[in-house]
Amino acid sequence: MSIFATPIDCASPISAPSAAVTHLERSSSAPNTTNPVDDFFGSRTRDSRHDRRISAAESAAAPPPYVDAPEYTARPQEPVTLAMFLFKFGFLFPPFWIMGVIILMSPLRAPPAATPSAAWLPEKTESERQAIIDRMRAAELKWAKRCLYALLAFVVLVAVIAVAAWATLR
Repeated sequence: MSIFATPIDCASPISAPSAAVTHLERSSSAPNTTNPVDDFFGSRTRDSRHDRRISAAESAAAPPPYVDAPEYTARPQEPVTLAMFLFKFGFLFPPFWIMGVIILMSPLRAPPAATPSAAWLPEKTESERQAIIDRMRAAELKWAKRCLYALLAFVVLVAVIAVAAWATLR
């Protein structure tokens, strides 16, 4: 007995597929109300979803238009900081990572105002300004730490290359 031997029921009737007529016959007595593109490519297609207008009932059943995600699923964008640019450009000029590490030791404060009317973000309340500074400081520290890790990796890599070069030349 073969593993491929399976009983086949030959007694079940197989129905033929329905005919798919996609073109209309043209009558010589019908006025020429066809589309020039249809005339160029041949006869007009029948029951095309592109040839008919959408009724009000069909448009009500259509899905709603695309809208942005609600607030609770959208993450707030991280503020652009100096440490982020120092980290990214440090791959081209590694001393930028040293400047990024210095940011770890410096405090972040609002810019001083010469007059009360020229305060930083005057339309915000004091608590909103402090929340913005806290968010910026968190992002600044994250990128400054990345500068520190990149600088340490760079120093270790240079030290390994220097020791390997010294050992081979000795």
